[in-house]
Amino acid sequence: QKQKSHSNSRLKKKNKDKLPHEILSVAVDATKEEIKIAYRQRALETHPDKGGKPGEFEAVANAYRVLLNPNYEGSLSPSFEGSEGEVLKSTAHWDNELKDHRNLVRELYQNHSEDIDTNLQRQRFTLERLGLRFKEAGSRIRNERNEVINNACFYISLASSYLSGIGTLSVWGDDSVSDDPDNALLRKADDEFIIETALNLKRTIEAAVLSSHPEWAARGIVGEEVQAFSDFLVYILESKTIVSDWAVVVFDKCSGFVDVYKGKNYQDETDADNSMQTSNTLTIQYVPGHYQPLVAASYDFKRPSLKQILSVLDESGVLYVVTDGNA
Repeated sequence: QKQKSHSNSRLKKKNKDKLPHEILSVAVDATKEEIKIAYRQRALETHPDKGGKPGEFEAVANAYRVLLNPNYEGSLSPSFEGSEGEVLKSTAHWDNELKDHRNLVRELYQNHSEDIDTNLQRQRFTLERLGLRFKEAGSRIRNERNEVINNACFYISLASSYLSGIGTLSVWGDDSVSDDPDNALLRKADDEFIIETALNLKRTIEAAVLSSHPEWAARGIVGEEVQAFSDFLVYILESKTIVSDWAVVVFDKCSGFVDVYKGKNYQDETDADNSMQTSNTLTIQYVPGHYQPLVAASYDFKRPSLKQILSVLDESGVLYVVTDGNA
């Protein structure tokens, strides 16, 4: 066991000395398609189920994520302090934002609850126009000690939407992929991607919430097995994590309304290539007691940006509330 541990440490150090493109054996200017092909090959070679060495597949997986999104590396480490000279908004400010958000949602519901069937019909039409469909992703992840954590559907949905949006997942979400041994292994690797990212998101987002409200742990509002809700995002919209780069759009299947949480660093769409905006626009849906990721209905549809989503919501008459990290 000791010898295996030393071997694993040496392998991690060796991989740490390599750049991501070297680990995947691709050129520095490799295209996204070339990176995906290289990853599939290296994943099949290094996955533990194929006899890969401990730590080797993890290095391949991390290199793949970093090459597809250079902002990924280290970007889920909780950091809630502003840069030098930057003044972050107070807990009281975000408490008020959350209160205002909930009041707006409550007001919408009170004024339009009698039209709930119409609201839901408009929402369904909107999802069809945007080319989005739900994909069940489960509610269980594993913690750092490999223990099961239940009620993690919110974080799984965020992770699935994010990873599918940047193209990290090889076969997840594609129901047309055959179930041969290689694809089964790649699907397992995709699931591991999602679970690891979901755990990182849970730690990051809940650290932000508890930084503002440490008493919520004792009150059972935040905890290992406690169901998280999307309004937790209010407390991380201006953090120095990747979440502040995102716009998270939540389609509420109970009311037909839509909640939008826009991070401080989310870049609005310009006339230039909007691939960054689309990859940083996450879409999920809420059904009673459960969250699910919304992904492209088919390869004919491209992931929509926030600007595109809001435009379709307006055209379809869907009611929505935006909470902006720059507010």
